[in-house]
Amino acid sequence: MTRPQSYLEPLNVRGRIARAQPLGLPILNLGFNELPYPPSPGVAQALAERAQKLGSYGSPGCDLLRAKLGEVHGLDPEHIICGNGSEELIDVIARNFLRPGDEMLISQFGYIQFEMTAHRIGATLKKAPEVDYTTDPQALLAATGPHTKIVFLANPNNPTGTMLPAEDVVQLASDMPENVVLVLDLAYGEFAGEAYCQAMHRIVERQNNVIVLRTFSKAFGMAGVRVGWAHAPDWMLPGFYAARGMGSVNGMAQAAGGAALGEMDVIQARVAEIVSERDRVAGVLRQMGMTVVPSQSNFLLVKLVEATPDDTEALVEHLFDTCGIIVNRTREAGLEPFMRFSLSLPDHNDLLLTGIRAFLDAR
Repeated sequence: MTRPQSYLEPLNVRGRIARAQPLGLPILNLGFNELPYPPSPGVAQALAERAQKLGSYGSPGCDLLRAKLGEVHGLDPEHIICGNGSEELIDVIARNFLRPGDEMLISQFGYIQFEMTAHRIGATLKKAPEVDYTTDPQALLAATGPHTKIVFLANPNNPTGTMLPAEDVVQLASDMPENVVLVLDLAYGEFAGEAYCQAMHRIVERQNNVIVLRTFSKAFGMAGVRVGWAHAPDWMLPGFYAARGMGSVNGMAQAAGGAALGEMDVIQARVAEIVSERDRVAGVLRQMGMTVVPSQSNFLLVKLVEATPDDTEALVEHLFDTCGIIVNRTREAGLEPFMRFSLSLPDHNDLLLTGIRAFLDAR
């Protein structure tokens, strides 16, 4: 039977638990690196007010949101572009600088969306080896070749949670060839601290080939409205707007983002609680004898000592069947024995720890 030919083949990714919870327990999904908090008061009010104007797209250029981002972060709004989450902007950047045959370079355990973007465009994906699940700047530089057009670096990284010191990123950017675009994805930057993020933005202001990506989906707890932004050299922005959808950041998202930026004290308090819980949970898991990769994000990558992928799968199923908790099976080659979960409220985290302890006691 003749049918249209697709140019894309699906990537092999691990599935997530989708069956009914056998004990009828409420589901606690810790698999998407989300925050557990409700909208802040200002965001809730902004969403309610904007809901009365659903017939309006909102500003195509996100003018008010960009102005607020510039005010809060000390940046020129004319160097900022917003998108439907930072994920859309990853695609926009890639479509500006990559064509089939060009090369995208990432670290060994780099963010899966980078790989998926290269796959969609037909670009060649190249990975540089890491050291202790952490990006090796020298390996990235050594792997940069004549066909390399973009280097994507998530820092802190997903799924490992590891992060390069600011001075190492500054040196990497300085040593990167001027004809290669370096994209610093700070989706989890708030959990590393504002000083760290500011150091990354200063790189953009000094160089013509560096972009910083940020998002409201993580620390701001707004994954459901999808709004992200990029700080980039102004010469890049016309091409980005040409590749981005006209109304990709909807009016609700713009209103929520602007309101959240007016409540940074609430955001910072929530980040502080998550960081405190991250350190507490990591310590308890290490006391249980588990391997915990050091994290600067809102999630942990962990495994049983000398675990096989089957051991990890058994633990993932146990947490769902006995506690109603969903964690993420890691998909990247070389991380199969690990699982990843986001930190949540203290009671939720205690439930997770109880479930892991019960699994270990039963082995």
